[in-house]
Amino acid sequence: MRKSMIVLAMVILGVSTLAWSGNNHANERIAIAAVAQNYMDAYYTADAARMQQALHPEFHKRTLQTVDGRVEIREDSAQSLVEAVRLGTGKDIPAAERVQKIEVLDVYRDAASVKVVTGRWIDYMHLSKLNGEWRVLDVVLQYTNR
Repeated sequence: MRKSMIVLAMVILGVSTLAWSGNNHANERIAIAAVAQNYMDAYYTADAARMQQALHPEFHKRTLQTVDGRVEIREDSAQSLVEAVRLGTGKDIPAAERVQKIEVLDVYRDAASVKVVTGRWIDYMHLSKLNGEWRVLDVVLQYTNR
């Protein structure tokens, strides 16, 4: 009887641990998607403070654009992106061409990959934790309609 009680206790503990870790994983994915959405919303609303909050201090963005049959890469730092947001570069994008889908591709410890699909481009984002909070570390943007 004692042995079966111990086994039952271990099973309950194991199931509750799996349930907690599953909920924790789901909560992490929700938090990651929220940061990606904040990044995009900050761009569309010219909210430089909100963008700054979404970015990791080591942030880098690379925009890939095909010109005359070859790929050109434009790079932005956190500072240059925040300044572009402050100038309102995303405010004129129609609502129908804004975020259509945010997909958290993978999460492992303090790193995550996210795909953001808009009507004009796809962003591949890497996020990392900074002081326990998710931040956008890297973005590769590829235009879809140019």
